[in-house]
Amino acid sequence: MTLQEAKFILSSYRPNGSDSGSAAFGDALRMAGEDPVLGAWFARSRELDTAVAAKLAQIAPPPGLREAILAGARVGESHRKRGPAWGWMGGLAAAAALVIGLFSLRVPVRPVQPSIPSSAQVAPIAVFAIDDMVHGKHGGSGEPASALVARLETKGSAIPTGAEIGFDKLKATGCRTISWQGEDMIEVCFVRDGTLFHLYVLRRPGPGDDDAVGGPFYLEQAAGSAASWSDSHFDYALASTAGVAAIRKLLL
Repeated sequence: MTLQEAKFILSSYRPNGSDSGSAAFGDALRMAGEDPVLGAWFARSRELDTAVAAKLAQIAPPPGLREAILAGARVGESHRKRGPAWGWMGGLAAAAALVIGLFSLRVPVRPVQPSIPSSAQVAPIAVFAIDDMVHGKHGGSGEPASALVARLETKGSAIPTGAEIGFDKLKATGCRTISWQGEDMIEVCFVRDGTLFHLYVLRRPGPGDDDAVGGPFYLEQAAGSAASWSDSHFDYALASTAGVAAIRKLLL
């Protein structure tokens, strides 16, 4: 099961936990318990679903809603001659329009996520970067890593691309390497203008994919912030506790 398949299944999980014993959710729930990225996403999803459910529970039907629905049904009845199902469909459409209009005014909806490249790893890598920044055991050695840190710490210098970074040489000479979702990722820590940053580079499996180029996409959480972006061969994340503004400044 892929990460996106698990998210699709868990998106219909009821926030009160009543689906915990359902076999339909078994594999996805086990994956959420083992994968910290999916687990963090699932926890936030349940919090949002719980908040929406609480708002729905506070909504009282407005006076006259029943009569308006019945009136819509009568409108549909008048068009019965257009087809055997027309009357029922007309009444249902009128009722649905009223309910949707009411809920759109009173209920906060799940925010639309920005589109991400087809890799589908760019957004999760930002979540992972923040979590690893806080809980990971950082470090690394080797002359290539030291040279890259020196470049990254040079005021005004741009973040290099995967080709400029020398991914394989960094791995081979002692740069911190993490296995994530079956792929190798490297991390380099550096300080710019007194702020500590963590740069993560993940090589995308398979041939280059120009359609996957995109970003940066920004993520802000209580523990820290991150930006993620991609080129045709690598996914990147840049994390810091200094906030999105500091990360954005580095990427301009």
